[in-house]
Amino acid sequence: MSMPSFPPNGADMTQEEALTMIIASIAMEELALSHILNAEGEKLQYILGTLPGTSPCACPHDVLAVNKSVTALVEAVTQNQMLLKNKLAQVLEFCPLPSPPPPACKPEPGPTPCPSPCRPDPCVSQGSVSCSPPHPVSHQVRSCEKSAVQLIGLRERMLWNPDCRLCWRQRSRSGKDICLDERTPAQIQLDPGKTYTVQYALNVCATSPEEGTILLRQSPCGAFTDAMPLHFSIGHPAHGQQTLHYVSVMHPCINNGYSVKLSLMLDAKAPLYVEQAVMDVVEL
Repeated sequence: MSMPSFPPNGADMTQEEALTMIIASIAMEELALSHILNAEGEKLQYILGTLPGTSPCACPHDVLAVNKSVTALVEAVTQNQMLLKNKLAQVLEFCPLPSPPPPACKPEPGPTPCPSPCRPDPCVSQGSVSCSPPHPVSHQVRSCEKSAVQLIGLRERMLWNPDCRLCWRQRSRSGKDICLDERTPAQIQLDPGKTYTVQYALNVCATSPEEGTILLRQSPCGAFTDAMPLHFSIGHPAHGQQTLHYVSVMHPCINNGYSVKLSLMLDAKAPLYVEQAVMDVVEL
């Protein structure tokens, strides 16, 4: 994902452009924090000798020193995560409210009046405009409000089997272009033709050392740009749970008018236990 570009001082820009740039910068900061956490996790794996291809190479004193350093850094990252979460909430509050919907239809211009054999429509006598569109127009009236949704795991300590989707429940929502149907809790529905940022954090553990990939699947395929998968490596259960962070921006490719279903799928040989899960999907 490329760095957001900011205009020089004094450049003219709309409120929507400014809010989009702020959200893009928040997404980049989230991505940086996730890289830091992944690096700290690999540091611990290396010092303990649990990283694939390594063996224990440190004395207990060195392990305690590295653990203290990692703990301090994780606390600092957690504080920054809370600041970014509050910043995103404040930005969403400033997103413009939807404008009043336009009239259902407008009279078509034409100098020629209706011929005498035509009978006037009943609604004309009541002062309204006669209009009979050949198809529903519900998708033609667009809302100016930006959409966002925050999801949490359907329950704590879920068993996530390979080749299965992770189930969610809704914590908060704004706008109408992103939704989660309770009947299909593993699929987030997105309105096509827009750009979204997707980020999630998973606290996971396994019954044995495990490697795998978490895929961000879309159905139908090709509606958005392909998102990079998240590769993970979990050590021995005695080392406790591991936090997986992910951030991606999805740009539209095809807009056929149908909603796109988004889901997380596990590609691994053994199941994972998901202690806690949080996902944010925000329209840019």
